[in-house]
Amino acid sequence: MIRRAVRYLFLLSVFLLLSYQLSAQPNKKYWIYFKDKKPLSTSSVLAKGNESYQEELKHLQSRAFIRRAKILPTEEILDAADLPLYEPYIKQIQKMGGILAVQSRWLNAASCYLTTDQVTAISRLNFVDKIEPVVVFRGKKLILQDFPHTEIVQKHSGFDYGSSLAQLQMINVPPLHTVGVTGKGILIGMLDSGFRWREHEALQSRNVIAEHDFIFNDAITANQEGDSPSQDGHGTLTFSVVGGYKPGNLYGPAFDADFILGKTEYIPTETQQEEDNWVAGLEWMEGFGVDVVSSSVGYNDFDPQGLNDYDYTWEKGSFDGRTTVSARAAARAARLGVVVCTSMGNEGQGNDTVGTLLTPADADSIISVGAVTFSGYSAAFSSSGPTNDGRIKPDLVAPGVKIFCASVPGPNTYVRKDGTSLSTPLTAGAAALVLSARPELTPIQVRNALRATADSVDVLQHPNRPNNFIGWGLVNAFAAALQFGPIFSNIPYVVFENDRSVISTCALSKFGICTDSVKLYLAAGSDNIFTSIPMLLDSFMFFPTSGRYRVMLPQQVLGTPMRFYIEAYDSAANFYRSPAPITGNVWKFYHGDTNVKLPQNLPTTITLRQNYPNPFNALTWIEYELPKRDHVTLKVYNVLGQLVKTLFDDVQEAGNNISRPPVLFDAGDLPSGIYFYRLSTSSSTATRKMLLIR
Repeated sequence: MIRRAVRYLFLLSVFLLLSYQLSAQPNKKYWIYFKDKKPLSTSSVLAKGNESYQEELKHLQSRAFIRRAKILPTEEILDAADLPLYEPYIKQIQKMGGILAVQSRWLNAASCYLTTDQVTAISRLNFVDKIEPVVVFRGKKLILQDFPHTEIVQKHSGFDYGSSLAQLQMINVPPLHTVGVTGKGILIGMLDSGFRWREHEALQSRNVIAEHDFIFNDAITANQEGDSPSQDGHGTLTFSVVGGYKPGNLYGPAFDADFILGKTEYIPTETQQEEDNWVAGLEWMEGFGVDVVSSSVGYNDFDPQGLNDYDYTWEKGSFDGRTTVSARAAARAARLGVVVCTSMGNEGQGNDTVGTLLTPADADSIISVGAVTFSGYSAAFSSSGPTNDGRIKPDLVAPGVKIFCASVPGPNTYVRKDGTSLSTPLTAGAAALVLSARPELTPIQVRNALRATADSVDVLQHPNRPNNFIGWGLVNAFAAALQFGPIFSNIPYVVFENDRSVISTCALSKFGICTDSVKLYLAAGSDNIFTSIPMLLDSFMFFPTSGRYRVMLPQQVLGTPMRFYIEAYDSAANFYRSPAPITGNVWKFYHGDTNVKLPQNLPTTITLRQNYPNPFNALTWIEYELPKRDHVTLKVYNVLGQLVKTLFDDVQEAGNNISRPPVLFDAGDLPSGIYFYRLSTSSSTATRKMLLIR
């Protein structure tokens, strides 16, 4: 309550200040573009190791660097657009009365509330390039359909999809779920009006790793005091369509993905969007390391207070992918390795010459999504292309009529709605599945795979593909995931039978898996040499020689750490590996425990993990992580602080607890009791406690 009170007192003070300053003229929000970012190097690429590069490392998560590295050369991972705005410029604007709203590194611009007189004065500053109004849109609401709660709940391939079955079947998602491709390891960003996810049964169990409200600048994306009652409704719908999970009611295509939520759209009375919030949200998500962004934002019925000179219209050529702020930001995100999926809009179909699409659907290198009915006809409301520069849009279509969604207020309310706002998260979910099966793919490769495998729809009206009504066709997630060769289940399955560990995984290829090439490579305990073990086809699935492969591992001592990877070729000589080769990692579990751990990124700090098993009898394993190459000692002490054993004293390479072999501690000659083990490097130490029981 105190936090809310402080926030609203601040907003009230801003309002009173504006009222005092602007009594004779209305205040508006403007983009102020700067000429440079001082101090800057002469190159637009940041040299690795220089001061600017090291400073920028603080603003990007490690997974953002890994994702960028898929598409950019090492020397171009960072550039001048990643640098923050020059703070003295911002302070000068504020000193002249500008009220800061949003900063954009990518645009080298800040949005501020200004009077007309302030615009004139600030435009004369020698470091200001230009000033333009922030575009404000108002758009059409989705159409609510009646939902009969007596619908029959259906099961499909072991998944109880309920009323979401039809929308998933239409984009061919269930086969991927059946083989264990469910979105694991992928981070999906949602840009929308707000999300009441904590209260709804279909969303509260999803793994949301971060959320931010770009309107009030806090970490609450659900409705708060002062919000419109419908503020978080739209985002709750779209989130549930891509990632919902409630067996018997609703599944999203990528229900096992991780999620990051951005509240960027302000709804006082009807749908409204300010571009600066959207750009800020996209920049934030990209820096967090997001893999896929789903945005159901795009409007062209402008706020009456806008200036017509800066409105985005087809007649002025605004929809060329290079003019609007949001399109430029979306294209940059794609160039940095993000798969950006955005809705075409609900403005109705054009004449194939003049487009009705909305921005940022006009951006290049992204996936723009239109809507079709469950009967396979293009939805009458779905916007069409081309762009002003003649490119075909949409890229793809997905079902967008009578889509089953979770709704507010929850916790168990559901509705059916129409709109490209809903075909977009379905497509984003399909893209996430493709990436979870083949995480090395770039945004263009994901888009091309979805385009190349898209199904024909609405062939009577639009017989030739691609076209400006259905693009390349209807999303086929299963076919797209298999476009580049073999795929495996996201996580191998482990069972413990008769004191033996049995590992199985699904391996598929449309070209046919070479059965004798499917092998598991195993390293047990402290062994760092991986030995190959053939896996046998246990059951066929979808294609000859594709299906579940299985192997029983050699007998081990209970609790022994087991590290492994799986490889396979198909008949077209395509090779793949689980975990994906791009991770440079292996799977790990303990003999007797069926919990297989996912590969992890390189750690940022030293980490000493709890020994396993604990308590233990004679033998236990100790694991640690290093962010960089270092000299490491690992020692064991008794409760008196006396050294009882040195387990390791040598130089170690950087790595996590999965990539490096664990250290075995044999306490066979020690009495029962509490012991401490300490990891020391050149700069840090970490200590943990363990219990030896005879």
